Amino acid sequence: MSITKVERRKFWPYALIGVIVAYACHWFFRVYEHSPVADSITDPFGLTRLDWVSQNWSSFPWINLDFSENSMMAGFFGFLAVTLFYMRKQTPGVYRYGEEHGSARYATQEEIDSLKDEIEDNNMLFSQRSGMGLFNKRLPFDRQINKNVLVIGGTGDWKTRSFVKPNALQRNSSYIFTDTKGLLVHELGKSFEDDEYQIKVFDVITFMNSNRFNVFRYMRSELDIDRVAEAIVTATKKSDHSGEDFWIQAQTLLMRALIGYLYFDSSLSGYVASLPMMADLVRNLKEKDGAESVVTILFQELENELPGNYACKQWALFNELFNGETRNSVYALVAAIVSVFDHDDVRRLVEDDDMEIGTWNIKKTAVFINIPEVNPAYQFLTSLLFSTIFEVTFKTADDILLGRRSDVSYPLHLQIEGDEIAQVGKIPNLPPVISVIRSREISLKLMIQSLSQLQELYGEKNTKTILNNCGTVVYLGSNDSDTLKWLSERSGRMTINDRNVSENRGRNGSSTLQNAKLGRELLTPHEVATIAPDEALVFIAKHNVFRDKKFDLLKHQRAGELADSPQDKNWYRYVRHMSDIDEFLEGVKPSRNLIITEEDISKI
Repeated sequence: MSITKVERRKFWPYALIGVIVAYACHWFFRVYEHSPVADSITDPFGLTRLDWVSQNWSSFPWINLDFSENSMMAGFFGFLAVTLFYMRKQTPGVYRYGEEHGSARYATQEEIDSLKDEIEDNNMLFSQRSGMGLFNKRLPFDRQINKNVLVIGGTGDWKTRSFVKPNALQRNSSYIFTDTKGLLVHELGKSFEDDEYQIKVFDVITFMNSNRFNVFRYMRSELDIDRVAEAIVTATKKSDHSGEDFWIQAQTLLMRALIGYLYFDSSLSGYVASLPMMADLVRNLKEKDGAESVVTILFQELENELPGNYACKQWALFNELFNGETRNSVYALVAAIVSVFDHDDVRRLVEDDDMEIGTWNIKKTAVFINIPEVNPAYQFLTSLLFSTIFEVTFKTADDILLGRRSDVSYPLHLQIEGDEIAQVGKIPNLPPVISVIRSREISLKLMIQSLSQLQELYGEKNTKTILNNCGTVVYLGSNDSDTLKWLSERSGRMTINDRNVSENRGRNGSSTLQNAKLGRELLTPHEVATIAPDEALVFIAKHNVFRDKKFDLLKHQRAGELADSPQDKNWYRYVRHMSDIDEFLEGVKPSRNLIITEEDISKI
């Protein structure tokens, strides 16, 4: 960046120079006057006198205050010439020559390399030649940029192949992957297992062969009641219409009461509460034959055992504010949400817990969350899981950083690779969460097809917050006009030279050539849309855009550890028992039976 500041000229330097020039003119003219007079006929221009001056000037003293009329006139004209030069036209201001309309350009390889860690495995990979060190502690202060990444790419633009898989093969942290096909765990699992990662799978596609997640296992105080209730209601919200707020608040109030009842009652009675129990409570909300409902009696008993508890207060407030048809409508709305737990497969998935979320930023872990591509019925489960992940991992990281844990010196970095993150549903409080996760050694990699996906889930204002907290944007391709326009503006404006030639072919033909400087976007929306299929644009905070090839997965040093199909030797196969019966049946399979002969028995 070249900035030139032109200020109004000061007179005194020119006055000083003028005096010096005036004296020099006087001195020269006095020497000239001492030269022999030439013949005006043979030397009309007096060149012989000038030649004499050039040969004899050194014999005259430098100080000569003997002024003549002609020498004073020569000095006056010398001073006048300097004064006229001072008075020449001037336009004060700040100038950026060559950058008059913008200074945008492509980032150089040297600039991008300065962001990398010296140890290759410690880097995040953005494209074939670009990346960034994952651990700020190992980077100079002026190279420390937040590690949240937004990846934009349409269907078939290699989001998984050129970004998710290469970064997974770096194996420099714990990972959480979202997957709409359920393939990643099979393709990457063997590689992680060989590196002694613990592997967790939460399958909301088949609801089978999955680890289980029970949110009540992670509720440490009554404050968690509000978090869980809000996560469920927010994830099941159908629209942002202001008229829906009344029903949202009513649902939240009832949810708090029911979740709170299970939280307090399970603590008193010693059983493990779970979300499917809410479906059982909802069935018994309404009064029958004029008698008090079963749930009302349960709350009365809880109040007797634990007077003034939060759950009973919420239940009393709900009954005080809503009655008649309004109350029945709220019952119906909550029943519609929890009715999914009538499915045995769904019930088994959330009745118990073996996810061990509290260990993910302490022990190397790879978590695979399989989510359906088109069925939003169970999005609230993944939203609730992410809400719990942030709550628990934040608490673990804070305990480590504040010295409350002596067994761990620093939290293990946790990368969330949110492939097709829009299919997860609305993650509660994502905008404020993404603003503060950096200090907890957590980073989000959000993969979307267009900005409209984020705007639909979080609204325009919250989407801006999310974008502003992504230190890097990797563009792989898109057809969305708003996305293309945003990226074009992000690339900045550059200054170009324009040459305009006009020609007149008439009788007195003439032509003119005009040069001018113009401004244009470094990349217009059309140019962003039409990058080559194997190209990527990398926008890093405080840097110019870097244009490069997408990362070639086969060139990664660990590419051979991946699996491509079930016939591949690296294809990861796993078994997750979802009940004690499943575990027992697995143990008595014919393949596990031992054939013992009488001879073997006699040897025992």
